[in-house]
Amino acid sequence: MKILRVDEIHWPALREDKRVAFVRVDFNVPIKNGIVLDDFRIKQALPTINYLLEQKCIVVLASHLGRPKGNDEESRKKFTMLPVAEKLAEIMDHEVLLSNDVSGDGVRKLITDGRGGKTIILLENLRFDPREEANDPEYAESLFKYCHLYVNDAFGASHRAHASIEAITHFTKVKAAGYLLSKEWEVLNQVLHHPIAPQMAILGGAKIADKIQVIKNLMLRSKKLFIGGRMAQTFLAAQGYSLGSSSIEEESLPLARRILTEARTQEVEIFFPVDGRAGKDIDAKECKVVSIEKDKPLSKDVSLFDIGPKTVEIWKKELRKAKSIVWNGPMGVFENPTYADGTLSIVDFLLEVKDSIPAIAGGGETVSAITQRNALTSLYHVSTGGGAMLEFLEGKALPGFEALKVRDRDIQAAIDSTIVIPEEEVG
Repeated sequence: MKILRVDEIHWPALREDKRVAFVRVDFNVPIKNGIVLDDFRIKQALPTINYLLEQKCIVVLASHLGRPKGNDEESRKKFTMLPVAEKLAEIMDHEVLLSNDVSGDGVRKLITDGRGGKTIILLENLRFDPREEANDPEYAESLFKYCHLYVNDAFGASHRAHASIEAITHFTKVKAAGYLLSKEWEVLNQVLHHPIAPQMAILGGAKIADKIQVIKNLMLRSKKLFIGGRMAQTFLAAQGYSLGSSSIEEESLPLARRILTEARTQEVEIFFPVDGRAGKDIDAKECKVVSIEKDKPLSKDVSLFDIGPKTVEIWKKELRKAKSIVWNGPMGVFENPTYADGTLSIVDFLLEVKDSIPAIAGGGETVSAITQRNALTSLYHVSTGGGAMLEFLEGKALPGFEALKVRDRDIQAAIDSTIVIPEEEVG
């Protein structure tokens, strides 16, 4: 079984007047007052879009946006793809047609009137119809009705078996991964199976239970792990540290102890904070740096919300010995500037060593922190998928990848004969 990359499609088998490409992208971007606040995901799809235009395709883009609860006027106004269409047109300096529908005569007319290599159509929000998340085959078939090939370039949505991700692939003989999806596969597969050794991992976030399998998998390939965030506090509590009023996952203490035992057995060294920024609450305007020592309990009137400067220096010294680094999860409540230094120091360090140590980073909050340093395109790889990245690192089979797999004999059959065009041809 193989997944074709978009530039591995046998283009001679597709007549130039019948190249309508349905491209699933992940344009689920933050929008405020009709303005796209972060266009990173949009820009990551450009190589695939431009390549398809070069192959004389009419490009039909499809994405979800947010979590609309229906298709009423309020939902359509709040979750419309219009700001995305405008931002894409601005970035590409190219007309982008927004279809108010995702299927039917309106889409057919836009395609019929379109020109290969010129026309870009963005469908309205796929999630206005509940059949998208239900992976409904009839909905999927209607999406693809006037298209001839399918390309998935939406890594951030590929851990979900939705109609535009999984069911739609049953209605095409030509399917492939876009450049972004292919890169995500290559990079994350490297982390799990072919790491550049020694590989080291930085993990943050809140719940150990949410990342237990990620931790276990990374321990197999990374001999040094650095754990911050609320997770670190639970690990420290499991070792007998008294951390004042800090938030601890009491139910995960046994799990933390088991991981620590496994780490010792596998000779994996785990680094925890030796100091942190403590305050009275999460919204505090000021904090103090405190030492984290087993025989010195923290005061009950403070809680830890970030790793401290000494921790950062110790970690940096060790991380410089790495040949590759993978990072997922913030080191503290970085949304509050009072507790942002630890997380942003990690970003600064990765920028400092970017020419010698490739860093693979991902996760919604991690990407937000990298954005604050304007470093999204500076690191070796910043993943566009939070949940998808975690599930990949857990070793799960992602529906978006599984649906693209084809047998070698199917690839050869497509090359040896003209691709079958849908009965209702466009034009």
